Amino acid sequence: KMVISMKLLKISLLAVCLSFSSYSFADAASEKEATKLLDTMGMQQSVEQSMAQMLDIQIRQNPRMAQFRPVFKEFLNKHMGWASLKPEMVKIYSEAFTADELRDINAFYDSSTGQKTVKLMPKLMAQGAQIGLAKVEQNKAELESMIKAYAEKLKAEQESKTTAE
Repeated sequence: KMVISMKLLKISLLAVCLSFSSYSFADAASEKEATKLLDTMGMQQSVEQSMAQMLDIQIRQNPRMAQFRPVFKEFLNKHMGWASLKPEMVKIYSEAFTADELRDINAFYDSSTGQKTVKLMPKLMAQGAQIGLAKVEQNKAELESMIKAYAEKLKAEQESKTTAE
């Protein structure tokens, strides 16, 4: 009976070890495929371009910040640069998709249509952002009116609380 229990224990331990080792293997495979995907998608260039655009927008909105451009650039590169973001990006992609799914996605991005998508996506996203900004600008008066009405409502509520106390 003791021999059977030891055999059962060994088999159980082996099964647990194998399940964890295949899990780790799947993670490593997913991370490898996620890294390939991010490289194929040109994510490093996208991140760098987005940071530069974000900094340009901030400086246009507040021109006094222009003199500090080198400081902002250094800060953004340190905390939002590709070297800082890549490990976390690999992690979220490898957790969201299996290695097989990532291989399928990589196959698409390796295709001519996928490469066209990578090439055009920043331009399309910028155009979409411009459309959104234009819509906000066109309807700015409505937003200002809504904010004013809400502020008046908050003020009235505050006054009624003060009066009740």
